[in-house]
Amino acid sequence: MSQRSLRKTRELEWRRQDILAAAERLFSQKGFFKTSMVEIAEEAEFAIGTVYQFFKSKEQMYLSLIEAKMEKFAGLIDERVSVATSATDKLEAVIRTKLEYFEKNRNFFRIYVSEWSGFEWTLKSAFGEQTWKRYQAQLELVGDIMRSGIRRGEFRAVDPAESAYALHGMLNSTIYLWILQVKPPGSLVTKSGSLLTLFLQGVSRPLARQRSGSPKPKSIV
Repeated sequence: MSQRSLRKTRELEWRRQDILAAAERLFSQKGFFKTSMVEIAEEAEFAIGTVYQFFKSKEQMYLSLIEAKMEKFAGLIDERVSVATSATDKLEAVIRTKLEYFEKNRNFFRIYVSEWSGFEWTLKSAFGEQTWKRYQAQLELVGDIMRSGIRRGEFRAVDPAESAYALHGMLNSTIYLWILQVKPPGSLVTKSGSLLTLFLQGVSRPLARQRSGSPKPKSIV
C-alpha cells in the first residue's frame, strides 16, 4: 500500500471513530431512541451524507460501539488475570474488572438493559451473533480458572463449566439491577468482595455442610 493510500485509510478510520464517539456521547445522554442520525452528524461535525457513508443506521453504530466495548473489556480481563497468581486471585480479577468496567460505562450499557426490548428483531439477532463468541470466551476463561484451582487444591471438585455460568449469572444480575436504578446506592465495585465470598463459600456454614451428609462430588478435571 502506498503512503497516500495508507494516509487515506487512516483518515477514514479517524472519521469513523469520531462519528462513533459522537454517537456514544448522545446515546449515553439522551438514550438510543431519542437520538437521531442528524444529531449524531452535528455532534461529530460532519455532513449527514458523510455519516451515512460509514453507517447505514444508528443501529449499526450501536452494534459497532458494543463490539468495541466488549473487545476492550476482554482485553482488560485478560491483562488483569494474566498477572494474578492464584486461581482465587484470578477469579477476584474477573469479578472486580467486570463490575468496574460496567460501572465506568453505566450510561452506555443502560441502553442495553433498559431500551433493548424496543429494538428490531434483526438487530437482536445480529447483536447475539456478534457478542456470543466473546461471552463464550468469558465463560471458558472462568472454567479454565476453576480447573486450575481444583488441580492446585484451592477449590473442591465441582463442574468448571457450571461454575462459570453460576459466577457470570451472579455478576450479570448484580450489574443489571444496579444499572437500572436511577441513582444507584453506592459503587458497584464495592460488591466484588462479597460476591467472591458468596461464590467461593456459599451460604451454609462449614459445619452444616459436614452434617448434611451430601456425597462428595467426583472430580471431572
